Amino acid sequence: MYNLPASEARQRWSDLIDHAHREPVAITVRGREQVVVLEAELARRALQALEDAMDRAAVDRARRELAEDPETLPLEQVARELGITLG
Repeated sequence: MYNLPASEARQRWSDLIDHAHREPVAITVRGREQVVVLEAELARRALQALEDAMDRAAVDRARRELAEDPETLPLEQVARELGITLG
C-alpha cells in the first residue's frame, strides 16, 4: 500500500485518484495512517466479503446455540408473536 501525507494528498488529488486505481493509497497525518483511498469496485468487493464473513459467523453462532438448546417454537407461534399473518 502506498502512503501519502495529507498535505501532499491535497496538492496532488488527481494523481492520488489515478494511483488508487492501481493500489490502495493510505493518507497519513503526522506519519500515522488515517484513511485509505481505493478503487470503488475493490471497496465494494471487500465490504461484501466482510458482510459474507459476518453472516457465516452469525449462522455458525446460531447453529451452536441451537445445538446447546434445541428447544424450537412452531412457526405459527413465532408469526403470531411478531404480528405476521401467514398466507
